[in-house]
Amino acid sequence: MTQQLEMTYGVGNAQNTLPTNYEVYRQVVKAYAQKTPLQLTLGINDDSVEKAEPVSK
Repeated sequence: MTQQLEMTYGVGNAQNTLPTNYEVYRQVVKAYAQKTPLQLTLGINDDSVEKAEPVSK
């Protein structure tokens, strides 16, 4: 069974919800718990979230 995962992120006053994979979803969950900002890499035509990496200070 394949589970469809989505994440919602904000840019300014706008919010976007896009599909993502399990690896990215887990990274987002961990970062959210630690309140760590993430840099997202979007897929072709900005139609999915392909990567989430902690923002280095």
